[in-house]
Amino acid sequence: MEKNKISNFLTPDISYLLGLITGRGEIQYSAEIKKIVIDFEYKALQSKAITKIFDQKLHIQTSLDSVVVRLQNIGIDVRKDVSDNKITLVLKWEKEDISWLFIKFLINGTRFSYHDFLIPEPIFETSDTNKKEFLRGLSDVTAYVRNSNRDQRGKHRVYIEISNKNWLLPPQICQLLQGLDVAVQYIGYGHPNIRDPKAKSASTSWAKEHQIKIYAEDFEKIGFYISHKNEALEELSNYNKENFSNRQKICDGTTNRKVTKMPHPHETHEKLPNVLQGKHFNGFKEICKNLGCYKQK
Repeated sequence: MEKNKISNFLTPDISYLLGLITGRGEIQYSAEIKKIVIDFEYKALQSKAITKIFDQKLHIQTSLDSVVVRLQNIGIDVRKDVSDNKITLVLKWEKEDISWLFIKFLINGTRFSYHDFLIPEPIFETSDTNKKEFLRGLSDVTAYVRNSNRDQRGKHRVYIEISNKNWLLPPQICQLLQGLDVAVQYIGYGHPNIRDPKAKSASTSWAKEHQIKIYAEDFEKIGFYISHKNEALEELSNYNKENFSNRQKICDGTTNRKVTKMPHPHETHEKLPNVLQGKHFNGFKEICKNLGCYKQK
């Protein structure tokens, strides 16, 4: 008889919620307060695909109505707060019931915000359905689907943006995506060798969000519950299919393109994690290896 595992107790609803929390969640916990706050931010009121233009605030607000009902149906007290530049889901517990303890355990009780959340280990062991729900939750709050997210050939991509403080999450997301046969095209780490390869800037403008880039047609396997993101994904994906015949391959950890980048004076900067301190990188896969890439162990 198979021994019970935490992953056996995951459901699509819990997996989706864990994705939301990992992407943009914050735990506020004290003797009086037990809350998880999840921010859906929009950098501009409008988002553009190719021919379609979306009112982000309206689409996010409407899409979250079904998310609120979904969370309420599993016994969580949740409300939606609307402000000028973001819409926030506030999950509240009056006492430490089983749902609070389960979620807090999965997120890891020593981590309290998306700046350092990692993918809960049971997600890697659960069903493909639950893995997709986790990634959809994470992408609903962190991914951007815009006409401007093109490569040099004009092929459209989805960008998943992760806090610059959270260096270990991008390779984990890559592992989960590629395990579902969704190829990652590039990871734009917020590192001086990646963002300022010619070492021309004296500022720390390189220390921005890490960007995980996936071609639109590949990301269709995941999709979104936020309506305008899914509509934009469909339009950009169709464009790619009509104009490009090649498909991105699953990364095997190796690279055929070798570019030597300039040494950067910020390679020892305090904004870099200890594991990357004092090291020079010529490509993003070298950074992946130092951060525990599952293909390069």
